[in-house]
Amino acid sequence: MNVNPIKYTGISSGLCTLWKEEGPYALWRGWSSKLFGYGVQGGCKFGLYEYFKKIYADLLVDQNRSIIFSLSSASAQVFADVALCPFEAVKVRVQTQPNFAKGLLDGLPKLYATEGLHG
Repeated sequence: MNVNPIKYTGISSGLCTLWKEEGPYALWRGWSSKLFGYGVQGGCKFGLYEYFKKIYADLLVDQNRSIIFSLSSASAQVFADVALCPFEAVKVRVQTQPNFAKGLLDGLPKLYATEGLHG
């Protein structure tokens, strides 16, 4: 709707217009990047939370448990978000640049080849 508020007046009209102009596949464009990206993010978030909880509990022996849990959660979230970034970058490019790639399998190598780790 932000791209063209006259053409896309709401969610339902936007979905209908997209379906009519580009077909049903357009509604699923970028799904693999989102699926795998959030899987990696969740795995990092929950796995690293337990790792950091152990590290911080050993370092901050006399501290309140809430501080240890908060630090563990924040630390894990930082790494999880960084792990999600390449998948989100591919998803956005697949959705906004029709000739970029068809999905994650060809988009991730193309992103790396064109932009390197900064992409």
